[in-house]
Amino acid sequence: MKKIVFNNNNLTNSDIELKVTRVKGLLINSKGKILLAHNNNTYQFPGGHLEENEDMKGCLTREIREETGIDINISEAPFLCITTYDDNYFGSGKCVLNSIYYFRILTDKLPDFSKTHYDELELATDFNLFYVNFSDLDSFLKKSINDGTIDLSIAKEMLQVVNVYNEIYGGKK
Repeated sequence: MKKIVFNNNNLTNSDIELKVTRVKGLLINSKGKILLAHNNNTYQFPGGHLEENEDMKGCLTREIREETGIDINISEAPFLCITTYDDNYFGSGKCVLNSIYYFRILTDKLPDFSKTHYDELELATDFNLFYVNFSDLDSFLKKSINDGTIDLSIAKEMLQVVNVYNEIYGGKK
């Protein structure tokens, strides 16, 4: 697993008030399309926060089911972890160590909206799902940056994930 660490404010572990762990899935089908979510005025890979006493694979299985209605089997370990030391996590003023683990999930299962369970924010921000050709994802994200239809920090993170994915898997789905 590749690890990337961002610590622009030179925080130390003793500065950290809270640790947050999230998981994200790159759901790619046999036609080379990747499933993306759009909510809260930005695009992202499906996934979410680990709950207490939950392991990463259990969390990702739950989050993917809640957001897409797809039941997945995770057979691989995460291929990437991006860790960020943040001195003002989402404007809270708290020093947070935020780690996001990314998994490759190869599946031809389609979203089943009868099985989704969106939280209040997802419902309030018109949560949507759609497919993009994986080979076009880099240009799609760059166009979204130019159009202002994606949060810049999320876009940069997603572009890094795509680059690492291509390094590890050689562009293979």
